[in-house]
Amino acid sequence: MGSGAAILGEALYYAIGGLFYSVPRLLYALHVDGAQRFRHHPSTLIVVNHKRDLDSVILPPTLFFNGVRPRRPLWFAGREDMFVRGYLATYEVLPLPLRRLLYEMDLTAVLRGLRVLPVRRFPERTMAEALHEVLQVYGDLPAAEVLDPAEASVLIRRHGPAVRLSAALAWAFRENWRRPARLRAFAPAWRPRLRTLQREVVSRQLRDLAGLLNRGGILYMAPEGVISPNGRFQAFRAGLRQILAQVEVPVRVQPAAIVYDFMRPGPLRVFITIGEEMPARSTPGETEGILRRTLAGLQVMTCSQVASQVVWDLAREGRVAVSVGQFTAMVRAHAALLAEEGLRLDGALLAARGPDRVTAWLRYAERRGAVRRYGGEVRLDPEQFRDRPATHWDNPIRYAFNEVQSLRQALGAAPGPRAADEVLPPAEEAAEG
Repeated sequence: MGSGAAILGEALYYAIGGLFYSVPRLLYALHVDGAQRFRHHPSTLIVVNHKRDLDSVILPPTLFFNGVRPRRPLWFAGREDMFVRGYLATYEVLPLPLRRLLYEMDLTAVLRGLRVLPVRRFPERTMAEALHEVLQVYGDLPAAEVLDPAEASVLIRRHGPAVRLSAALAWAFRENWRRPARLRAFAPAWRPRLRTLQREVVSRQLRDLAGLLNRGGILYMAPEGVISPNGRFQAFRAGLRQILAQVEVPVRVQPAAIVYDFMRPGPLRVFITIGEEMPARSTPGETEGILRRTLAGLQVMTCSQVASQVVWDLAREGRVAVSVGQFTAMVRAHAALLAEEGLRLDGALLAARGPDRVTAWLRYAERRGAVRRYGGEVRLDPEQFRDRPATHWDNPIRYAFNEVQSLRQALGAAPGPRAADEVLPPAEEAAEG
């Protein structure tokens, strides 16, 4: 029975990996550089940046199916909330009836089959996750015993004083428990016990990840911890250093980076760059510092990022109109400047296809209302990207500007006039300028 389950799990692993390898290549324009630099060596820690949820669909199969033999399975450090029943229902882009069905789904068996190891994240952990943990570890106790009276009252008003903890996780209460987990939400007598439990869980998770490397496994992780909400290359969380501090064998570190050229009509263009394998340094802090600079240098700056920085700087200077020819020349000149500073560029920007890249960017930006073209002139509308949240769907210019700006900072590029100010002037000042 155990052997059959293992064979089934292996088949599932390869089937899903093959699906994730094939489908993105049908839907997106993928550009992969250096895939065979990943040699599948034992005790390898793959470290990647984290732009979108799509990263984990595209990047791992690119590494796994890179043609190098012998091929070893990848293990993944994954967010712990994926193991909580109802995780898929948290995706608000899905229709409500579908989310209601998904709320009953538990992905734990699938995730284990895919070799995902849970990692607890702070401060993203929700009360729903905390309640699930109490239910699993201590059983379905009376809510009034476990929760602070103010928290338990929500359940008692609906189900009576004998209500059990499992009732709190019903669909009807889902919104109430999406807030951050806090010990003060539990009864005072439970707080020391849960604090101790939390420390033990985090310690065990780190030991599991380090133990995998000690046994010769290959671990894939994104040390930023969460997807970048605003485009910035984020600080690494403590998990990377803590894992390296517990590893007892020589570890190879494999950097890999992914970037999306999303401000263009047509299929999403995805740039993947696999860096050179390196040994872990003598201290976790030194390894982290080198890795951060390496990952910054591997991320390809596309027309999405370069043109957005040019637009941002024009708006900051109060210039809201330039000719199409001037704009194209400015984008290409800025691309050359970034290359001199050590950033990796989409080579097409500096080649004969450069003007076509800029034209595609302008079509996208015009469709989003950020610019207008009148004859041979480009006119900016800074109100479209001045104060709106810097997500890639709501404010793509600010998001893409943040991408390139944060990489320049990570690489220690000289500030210069273009990096001096990340704040646009108020609308009246821009108009006067």
